[in-house]
This record gives sequence, structure tokens and C-alpha cells, in this order.
Amino acid sequence: MNETNQNINKRCPYCNKIIVGRTDKVFCDDRCRNNFYYEINNEQKTFIRNINKVLLKNRRILRTVNPSGRTSVPKRYLEELGFDFNCFTGIHKTKKGKLYYLVYDQAYSFDDDDSVTLVVFYRNAQSVVG
Repeated sequence: MNETNQNINKRCPYCNKIIVGRTDKVFCDDRCRNNFYYEINNEQKTFIRNINKVLLKNRRILRTVNPSGRTSVPKRYLEELGFDFNCFTGIHKTKKGKLYYLVYDQAYSFDDDDSVTLVVFYRNAQSVVG
């Protein structure tokens, strides 16, 4: 049987043209293959790029507000600066049970009086979080 005849019902997933050629061919040509994977990867990269923008903005705010390495500020002040409390890179629980939310090397914890404690968090060195 001719290889071309085996692909008669097989269609390109990008442009829906009938595929002619090898039996294991997936796309009709390189243009369709490249466009197909570009669209898939572009959506994922855009999603990740947007999250990274928020994380970097959060880190920049924390570094600006906390130059000394440990301070306490009103939660509302961080919100006014555009801080997004829903976006962080990790959570650290102290021995006393207090939760610190990490934004890379910066960390914050909610206090009872509607303020936020900010600290610099070093994973491989000695942490300011106690």
C-alpha cells in the first residue's frame, strides 16, 4: 500500500488540510507545526508572565517599605500601594505556629491589629523570621 494513500483521512490539527506523505506525519507542513506550537506556548507564557509581574511588583513594594529588614505597617497601606495579598511564592510556618507568606526573599505576616509584619527571609542563611 502506498504511504500517501494511508494518510487520506488524516488531517492537519492546525489548518485541517489532508496530510500527504509519511504515515507518521502530524502536520501538513512546517508552517502549520510552528504556528500550532507557538499558539500553545504563547498562552502559557502569557499566563506565567502575568503572574511574575504581580510577584515582582509585590516584592518591589515589600523591599521599598521594609528597608531595615523588619517592620510593621498597616495592611491598608500595602493595599494602597497596589500589593496583591493573593499572590505569593510560598508559606513558612514558625515553631510558634505563625504563618509568613513569602514573596521570594521577602515575607509578611498578618497581625491581630490589622497590621502586617514585614521581614526579610533568607532560606539558606539565618532567617529573620523567628
